[in-house]
Amino acid sequence: MKKTFDLTITDYSKKGHGLALLQRQEGQPPVKVEVVSAAIGDKLEVALGKRKKGAYQGTLLKLLQPSSDRTEPRCVHAGSCGGCSWQGLKYTAQLQQKEDKVRKLFAPYVASAIFHPIVPCEEPWQYRNKMEFTFSENKDGEKFLGLIMTRSRGKVLTMKECHLTSPWFTTIRHETINWWESRSLKAFHPPSGTGSLRTLTLREGKRTGGKMIFLTVSGDHEYFVKQSDLDSFKQAMLEALPGENPSIYLRIHKAEKGRPTAFYEMHLHGPDGLKEELQIKDQTLKFHISPASFFQPNTFQAEKLFARALDLASPDSSMRVYDLYAGSGSLGMVFAPYVKKVLGIELCAYAVCDAETNIEQNSLSNMKMIRGDVGEVLSEFQLTADLAIVDPPRTGLDAKALENILRLSPQKILYVSCNPTTQSENIFELTKCGYKLTHIQPVDQFPHTPHIENICVLEK
Repeated sequence: MKKTFDLTITDYSKKGHGLALLQRQEGQPPVKVEVVSAAIGDKLEVALGKRKKGAYQGTLLKLLQPSSDRTEPRCVHAGSCGGCSWQGLKYTAQLQQKEDKVRKLFAPYVASAIFHPIVPCEEPWQYRNKMEFTFSENKDGEKFLGLIMTRSRGKVLTMKECHLTSPWFTTIRHETINWWESRSLKAFHPPSGTGSLRTLTLREGKRTGGKMIFLTVSGDHEYFVKQSDLDSFKQAMLEALPGENPSIYLRIHKAEKGRPTAFYEMHLHGPDGLKEELQIKDQTLKFHISPASFFQPNTFQAEKLFARALDLASPDSSMRVYDLYAGSGSLGMVFAPYVKKVLGIELCAYAVCDAETNIEQNSLSNMKMIRGDVGEVLSEFQLTADLAIVDPPRTGLDAKALENILRLSPQKILYVSCNPTTQSENIFELTKCGYKLTHIQPVDQFPHTPHIENICVLEK
């Protein structure tokens, strides 16, 4: 059976890879072929591989005719690293694809809602303030520390460079490998549960210049990291950043069958958290970020995201606002100076502690936090609100949360999402219950990836 075909890319997969349609058998519907590092309009010679989740895995053999959307990738790892699949696309083409995706998802509402043009990222390089690298090693003992490779079943790529982060991230990753080479520690092996070193996570305050390094290790007593290993790790990090005072943590990941996964942290050096600032309109908000707390990974674009959220929600001084899935309280804090009261609800204990610190250091006396699951908290308390802010995980709002938001019955809902697909599904349910979608605003938080942030406003 023929395994090589000439194909034209007509769409993108969820992962941002090119998709083509192949007519294998006459009279049968065409099959999808997914090709890494391909752009819409490319004509390619492709080798057909295995079928996975409804699409054949194609390998690019030859570029027969390039798409006008193509550009030369900046990174030597483009195409093999799983970090950014769209480096080979012109940034204008990336923006158009993302805007078109949101417009298609919300097509039933475009006639009645205002669809705003996508907000681009002014500097689409070195924008990430956080990156997590995975430790791995092969049977020969060769060590790897980096990102998961595309189509690799978990294989890790040791990166020479990354243009999504500041250069010091690469320096620290390189020095961590040198430290690892000098120790007798093994990388954690997920299938067997053996080994010590899991991940290296780096965070940066883009507005403050602050730096955080945390090393995550296994909590299994057989693979504990010795104090001498920790001392040498800290010393290696400080020598790699002369004149700096980074926050350095050890994070212990304890996973046992039949028990909830637990995390423990040990502060090794420097400040007890990362300091960051957001400049939004006439506000400068200060944030304390713990190692495990969520914070928007693109600081400068988060400022634009939150500014647009303010514009579209049109808050006033009489409003009672509920910030659901509040994280470290950033969205609620943005709204607090403009409204009567803000109540934030968040499940993660670390994030609630950070939020309370952030509220206090910004003198926001009209904002308070409750720790708990959104659905459970809303059902337990008899609360009323004028505006509900929701910024849920990628999975969207679950049925219980939707039910309780409807019970809360706010006049407006501001829905911020990193997954417009689940967002559109939730909004369909909300519009069936008396809400009208009034604004749709895509924001490009993650250049060179297919991911997109989207703001929606619903009103009664």
